[in-house]
Amino acid sequence: MTQREHDDQPSLFGSVPERRSREARLSRRNPPPLPVDRPRRPVEFQELWDIDQVADYLGVPKQTIYTWRTTGYGPRGFRVGKHLRWHAATVIQWTLGLESEQ
Repeated sequence: MTQREHDDQPSLFGSVPERRSREARLSRRNPPPLPVDRPRRPVEFQELWDIDQVADYLGVPKQTIYTWRTTGYGPRGFRVGKHLRWHAATVIQWTLGLESEQ
């Protein structure tokens, strides 16, 4: 049976897809490498922020965060050894709470 005769034969499964070359199959298995300067990932729910990240997010100086902490105002943070940390979700919830109070 020639290739042309084979193509004219009916199939139980409809048309049969053409076979891809070996190179095409291998290129699909190995995706291209990620760029080195790719953007930062989205904020994770349990990601920890330091004082600089909290101050940057809220748009206030670091000293304001320290003052808020001593007066009991602001998002609730905690110590990890000698370092202050905040859950990103806690800071975001606190800002949303401020917005809903107004």
